[in-house]
Amino acid sequence: MTTIERRAAARKAARTNGSSTNAPDEPNTVIWWHVANVIDLVHFPIVIALVVLGAVYFSGPVFVFLLTLMVTLQVATLGCPVMWLTGQLRKVHDPDYEVKWSFTAWLYQTYGRWFGVAVFVFFAGLTLLLRFLLF
Repeated sequence: MTTIERRAAARKAARTNGSSTNAPDEPNTVIWWHVANVIDLVHFPIVIALVVLGAVYFSGPVFVFLLTLMVTLQVATLGCPVMWLTGQLRKVHDPDYEVKWSFTAWLYQTYGRWFGVAVFVFFAGLTLLLRFLLF
């Protein structure tokens, strides 16, 4: 168990026992919640700008490579790694926070491997269709 997990478990235990969660010896973890929010605020516009304006500045094989790399990373991790990171940062502050970083991962965990394969085939087919239509 890591130090962060031990501190989170201690905060959770203190909360269930009715003790104050702001004991002087505990670190202030609200900063991690704010860091996660800042990452989200920076992350979303960058992704939107890359997809919307990317074809203008990175025309041809460079744009296709960047877009393929982004989609491949998300398929490999069943979601966005940045969304997972921000969920973990929020969990450091609030151990009861449920990390919901990927709808695809939830479907895979709920319905099994075959559903995960079907989702992968669907998105791969959609990507290829868009590739042939747009490029």
